[in-house]
Amino acid sequence: MKKLAILACSILALSACQNESQQQKAEPKDPPTAAPATANSSEKVYTVMSESDTLPFIMRDPKSPSGATGFEHDLLEAIAQKQGFKLKYDVHTWVGLFDTLNTGEADIVAGAVTMTDERAQTMDFSQPHYDYHYVMLVKNELGSANGFSALKGKKISLQQGSVSESLVPMFGLADKSNIIKQSTIWLAAKDVLRGSADAVIGSDAPLSYYAKEYPDSKAVIVHDESLPVQHYAFAVKKGNAELLAKLNEGLAAVKADGTYETLRKKYWK
Repeated sequence: MKKLAILACSILALSACQNESQQQKAEPKDPPTAAPATANSSEKVYTVMSESDTLPFIMRDPKSPSGATGFEHDLLEAIAQKQGFKLKYDVHTWVGLFDTLNTGEADIVAGAVTMTDERAQTMDFSQPHYDYHYVMLVKNELGSANGFSALKGKKISLQQGSVSESLVPMFGLADKSNIIKQSTIWLAAKDVLRGSADAVIGSDAPLSYYAKEYPDSKAVIVHDESLPVQHYAFAVKKGNAELLAKLNEGLAAVKADGTYETLRKKYWK
């Protein structure tokens, strides 16, 4: 009898593990994270601060010597090699991310940072390294929507504190009750991938990436041609002309020798 009880408990435990495994497989998984790497060199070392994961720009990668990977990571490494300095990477929440430039925690803020006139009053930007358009990743049945205003009143997720918030009047109700605010664009995208929101608004770069990575969701991209092109750049502390010059000169160099285009094709085929 005792053996039968032990066997029954074992079967129940195995069943629970299998159910948990199936649930985890079906759920959109968060990108892997890793502790920030530290550069050891006599060369000048600059700290790059970003969110934990901004796919495919900067992503934590435990297999990478720096602890990170992604388009901006690779681009910054190429620039650093050209300009003769080193980089180390650290993470911070989106809220307060730009403050790290003034506190001295960061020399460079990266990870899909949009240049805006408002931000330029308190920080300096490198030359743009990526142009993008606003898009919405929407449920398949809403894919025929002609612009963002056609989705007015639908449940729409976005990243709190991002430039996408300025577009809420196009699709938000008067009381904004249809707007879901998340701390990262990935969490906002998961609302759609899980089916708990009708759409997520943001840059075409990460949202197109998510649509490709999660085809089972059948989510599609909706464009709005009335909106102007936006620009991503690296942010530095206001008045840090030396670092700004290094970034701009290095960016020009990697564009001139073909490295930039190679990296772009690596992440957006």
